Amino acid sequence: MRPSLAFYVRRKAGRGQSLGWKLRTSLSTLLVVFIMMALSFSMSFIRSMADGLEDVLQLLGGGSVTCLAEPEASMLPDEAIVSAVESTSALAYSGDATALVSVKGVDEDYFFPSRREALDVQIVENPTSLHSVVVSRQLADQLGVEAGGRMALMLFDSSLGRARPVYLFIGGTYNTGYGEFDSVLVFTSRAIIDGQSSWEVMTEGDADALASSLSSAGIPSMSYRQANRSIWANIQLSVTSLSVIVILIAFLAGFFALSLAAEYIERDRRDIAFMLLMGTSSREMESCYVRITLKRVAVAATAGTILGLVLASIAIPLLSHLDASAFPALQSYVTNFSLHIPVLMLIAMVIAMLLSASVSLHLSLRKALGSSLRQALLS
Repeated sequence: MRPSLAFYVRRKAGRGQSLGWKLRTSLSTLLVVFIMMALSFSMSFIRSMADGLEDVLQLLGGGSVTCLAEPEASMLPDEAIVSAVESTSALAYSGDATALVSVKGVDEDYFFPSRREALDVQIVENPTSLHSVVVSRQLADQLGVEAGGRMALMLFDSSLGRARPVYLFIGGTYNTGYGEFDSVLVFTSRAIIDGQSSWEVMTEGDADALASSLSSAGIPSMSYRQANRSIWANIQLSVTSLSVIVILIAFLAGFFALSLAAEYIERDRRDIAFMLLMGTSSREMESCYVRITLKRVAVAATAGTILGLVLASIAIPLLSHLDASAFPALQSYVTNFSLHIPVLMLIAMVIAMLLSASVSLHLSLRKALGSSLRQALLS
C-alpha cells in the first residue's frame, strides 16, 4: 500500500484523532464489544466449571486412578500420591435429622495440602477420644451440626453381622460446591470402617495411560474418567457444544462489519470522492476501508473478550458463596472453582469473527463505495 493510503488508513482508524472523535466513532462497534464480551464470559465460565468438576472427580471421586490392589512405587510416577481407602455406606444421624451417606475411611495424611486447599477443608482440633469425621458444610447444615460437634454413623460390622452405631467428633468440614458429592460423602478413620478396600492414586500425568499400565501389570485399575463415565461424557458434550455455538455466533457476528464499513464510507464519502479524483483506484479505496473496518472490529473484539474475562473473574468467586442446597438446579454443577482461561478457544472465536468480517467486506464493499461516490458527486 502506498504511503499516502497507509496514512489515510491510520487517520481514519483513529491515529492522531481527538478523544472525542475516537469515542464517537467507537459507538458503532459497541455491539461487537457486547457480543464478544458475552461469548468470552460464557466460554470461560463453562470451561472453568468443567475443569473444576474434573478436579472434584479426582479429589473426591476416587483419585486420578482407583486401584483394587496396592500398586508398587516402581509402577507409579515420582510425584504420585497413594492413599489407602475403605468405602462403605452408612446412616448418618444427629439429634435433628438423618441422611444416607457414602463413607470413606482414610488415614490422616489423606488431606494433603493441595487437596485440603482445593476442597476448602477446615479442620478443628479433636480434644476427645472419639474418632473424627469430616463432612461437607452442606451435609452439616442438613443434619443441623457444625465442626466441633457430635454426630453418629450406623456402620455395618462383619464380626457382629449387623450394623452398629459409632459416635464421632466432627473434626472438620469441606466444600466443593458440587451437590452430587457434598450431600452424601463423609470421611472418617479407616480403622473403624469395614468395607471395600481400594487405593487412590493422585497424579498430574495421564490418568488413562496410568490406569491402563497398572491393569496390564495385574493391578485392577480405572481412571476417574472411566469411573465417572456418564459425568465425564456430559462434561465433554457440554463444552464441545458450547464451543461450536460460540464460534458460530462469533462467525455470524463478523458480518456486522459490513454495516460498520457502510457507516464509515457514508461518513467519509467526500474524502473518498476526493481520493478517487486524485487518482486513487476503486480497488485501493476498497482495500483501505477493509483495513479500517477490520482494525476497528479487531479492537472491539479484543476489548469485548477482555471484558468478558474480567466479568468471569468477578462472577466465579461470587458463585462459590451460593448455598447449592438452596438451589436444586445447582446440585449437578460445581459452584466452587477457579477461573481457567481457554486461550485457544478465545483465539479461535476472534479469528472466526475477523474471517467472516473480511469475507463479507471483500464481497460487498465495492458496491457500497460506488453508491457513496455517486452521492458525493451529486451533493
